[in-house]
Amino acid sequence: MLAHVLARGEIARAHALLHTVIAPQQLQLCRLLRNSTAHWLTPSRALEQDLPDTDRHRYTATTAAARDQDVRTAARNSWRWSRDLAAEAAGRWAIHLPHELHERISSRLNDPR
Repeated sequence: MLAHVLARGEIARAHALLHTVIAPQQLQLCRLLRNSTAHWLTPSRALEQDLPDTDRHRYTATTAAARDQDVRTAARNSWRWSRDLAAEAAGRWAIHLPHELHERISSRLNDPR
């Protein structure tokens, strides 16, 4: 959805999606993978204490001011982190990932419109 919203140039909506829909789900998956589910309902709570530096830096790279290029960069960073988390989960729990779909989404997010 985020890729389509960005393709239409809806920067404010893309910004909102990053912070209200995508980030909480990413953080929940990250917490699950790190065995840190104490703050499951509010996954950003105590993030600085609960997650390793690498994950905190990846999360920060998915945030942005509501400016066109900043949101587009954050969206690409968010997608890369989502794919990395999904790959880690797939390896751990033998989950099949839709790689072709992932490539199509990556292509759309990398479109510099």
